[in-house]
Amino acid sequence: MPDKSSIWDKPLWTVLTKDLTCEFRSRQALGSLGMFALITLACVSMSLGGAVLEPQLAAALLWVVLFFAAMAGLARSFVQEQETGTLFTLRLYASAPAVFFGKLMFNLVLLMGLTAMILPLFVILLNVDVLLPEVLLLTVLLGNLGIGTVSTLTAAMLTRAQGKGALFTVLTFPVLLPQFLSAVSVTTQALNGAFTGYRELLFMAGYDGLMLAAAMLLFDILWQD
Repeated sequence: MPDKSSIWDKPLWTVLTKDLTCEFRSRQALGSLGMFALITLACVSMSLGGAVLEPQLAAALLWVVLFFAAMAGLARSFVQEQETGTLFTLRLYASAPAVFFGKLMFNLVLLMGLTAMILPLFVILLNVDVLLPEVLLLTVLLGNLGIGTVSTLTAAMLTRAQGKGALFTVLTFPVLLPQFLSAVSVTTQALNGAFTGYRELLFMAGYDGLMLAAAMLLFDILWQD
């Protein structure tokens, strides 16, 4: 059994590398994320027919697309281990923090790739002006960290549950709702150029820190059981 005292080097990066390699071969999560986002943006763009959205509506739409696209792909965080029967082997190889942060980093890679694809299409297809791009990027980073953290923990909780897809979204959304509302508020200000959302950004950062701490404690219990 490998030495678990070194969780911040080999075990963590091995979990991340394994997931990235498997995703590169199958492209299941990335395909689900990308197709949902593309179809949603294309449908909205054709429905609008060139009309310009109000900043608040555009901000809400952006986060709805990001959230539900994430739900379409991140529910599979532990599916491969369950299907192949390697959960026990993973428990022997790495401690709970190494597995959690390896899975979290993999989910964040997917989310940032999704965001890099969505944002340009969002601006072009929906004819949106971003007056404060640096505020928007910071908001997206904080929002993605919150989505990734909560999604990783929820996926671990539902590893053995039936109907994971439906339960995953139902359990994740209420927890992410405060972060979601703050993200929509700050994104609205980034689009209209009237930024006063320092408190919202601080709240988002604090929320991410709280969720990370809570997820580490809860995941350790889940992983041992």
